[in-house]
Amino acid sequence: MNQMTEEPKEEDDWTAYATAGFGQTDYSLWDDVEVAETEASQEEDGFDEGDDLDDEMWEEPEQLGTHTEEVPRAPNPAGHKHMVRIGCCDTCLGRLGGKQRYDQSMVESGAEIRAAVVTRDPHLADAEERIGLCPFCEDLFNEVDLLADLITEALDGREIGRLQVGARFPKDQMEEEDVMRKRYGAGGSDPLKSSLVKFVSDAVKARMGDVRIVSENPEVLAIIDVTTLTVDLDVRSVYLYGRYRKLERGVPQTRWPCRACKGRGCDRCEGTGLQYATSVQQLVADPLRELLGAEDDAFHGMGREDIDVRCLGRGRPFVVELKAPMRRTVDAEAAMTAINTAAAGSIEVTSLRPSSRKEVVRVKDTAAEKSYAIRFRLSPLSEKEHAKLTAPMDLTKEDVQERGGRKRRGRRKRRGDRGAPATKPLPEPEPEVPVVDEAALQAMKKAELVELAKAQDLPTSGTKSDLVDRLVNAAPAEAAPMPMASSEEIEEVVRGLRGAMLAQRTPERVAHRRADLVRRRKVIETTEPIVETMDDGQTEVEFTLRCESGTYVKETVHGDGGRTQPSVAALIRARCDVLWLDVADIHAD
Repeated sequence: MNQMTEEPKEEDDWTAYATAGFGQTDYSLWDDVEVAETEASQEEDGFDEGDDLDDEMWEEPEQLGTHTEEVPRAPNPAGHKHMVRIGCCDTCLGRLGGKQRYDQSMVESGAEIRAAVVTRDPHLADAEERIGLCPFCEDLFNEVDLLADLITEALDGREIGRLQVGARFPKDQMEEEDVMRKRYGAGGSDPLKSSLVKFVSDAVKARMGDVRIVSENPEVLAIIDVTTLTVDLDVRSVYLYGRYRKLERGVPQTRWPCRACKGRGCDRCEGTGLQYATSVQQLVADPLRELLGAEDDAFHGMGREDIDVRCLGRGRPFVVELKAPMRRTVDAEAAMTAINTAAAGSIEVTSLRPSSRKEVVRVKDTAAEKSYAIRFRLSPLSEKEHAKLTAPMDLTKEDVQERGGRKRRGRRKRRGDRGAPATKPLPEPEPEVPVVDEAALQAMKKAELVELAKAQDLPTSGTKSDLVDRLVNAAPAEAAPMPMASSEEIEEVVRGLRGAMLAQRTPERVAHRRADLVRRRKVIETTEPIVETMDDGQTEVEFTLRCESGTYVKETVHGDGGRTQPSVAALIRARCDVLWLDVADIHAD
């Protein structure tokens, strides 16, 4: 007891006043809440079971008429009412209203929403007619039948199995519709563009029941321009794969524009615009273009041969692209017969079949080995010419691009290209001193003889006869040709090419259109050469070699002035003049 009556310690004094003044009053902090709950329960009890609360729960805000930011989004009834008030069409009401059932169309859903709004507010029954233009679609849905008819007419007579419909809208219209849709329409409602495309697609499908409407890989893409209410067709090309054998020389692979008029037509090309009257492309594509009713064509070959080179064996793979065709199916056998008949022995097409754009890439990128048959004639070679064929090659311009590897992004730097690090130029050939016979010197004027004498560091004094004598005596004696190789040596040289790695600088004949590079190419194998002595006493050699794609075969034989090493001409110490070259086979499969 004594402990209980003791005075509290100083640090506990606050506990004595913690409830001061509250324990002696009847006031409760929760009295007003209890009263509110009681009143609410009483009001709730006063409602009959049949009372409808929807009108009170979705009562239109007082600011609806003046403050549009207060308008709720659909499917709120107030949101529906506002869309009806601003002139929304039935299709957009169904599209944006958020009330569409599974068994309803957009138009039916929109009509049902409008009927519910008009039942509540009869004065809005003529809102659409009064305003005249739907603020969301600008009455584009009223033109669905017209657009479907335009597409059907554009496709008339055209063979088609898969169709895709697209639309082209002004940017400002799309942005405005998107803002309004997100402001007033229900969440997840369809955009205007996709909805219009679906409506038109369904209408076209109803008119052309055998056509599939697809969203990717179409045969024809119909694009609607909503500004002009027109339709543009993007007809996808038809691709056909095959192999061609070129049986005549003098026929280029593709159309070659006239050098004089650049394809415009002139007297030199007789108005055709072509350097050559025909080509493999024309012989193959023209019959196919007629069969399919195509507007144009393109030819994609697995490499190409020179105009004076035949292509034999199984032929060169190709893909011909027929652009904007009216028909898309072709009888391969009938097509090959038409091509070969029209070609009249110039070319022959085999293995024709349907193809695709992907196969174009494969055909263009495949680096297939090739076999060539070549025939050349031998003639004497001087030591100076032989030294030129075997001169050391500057490999600072060697092509370092990997072959057959994975392609990297961007353009690959190659030595010798523009923009690549500067490289040491290949040595240019020294200018030869002109050899002029005495008769030609006598026909020259004295002033010309003086210039020749100065060029050769000879005295320029004296008469014209003195100058002629000096120039004739100073002229270098013609070097004796090197001895010709025997048949056995030639056979040994050709056999020695098997497995040889060639260094080939871009040939002079194509240097104007290809980068000046040194490329490495391998000779896979060679056949036993045929060495023949002709009636005129000259020797001709013929053999077949298999090598990597991109090998310059003619240059492999004659050496191209030392730009290809090693070469047959350098190894047998004789000038080799190529008589003809044929592609014997292309090992693409």
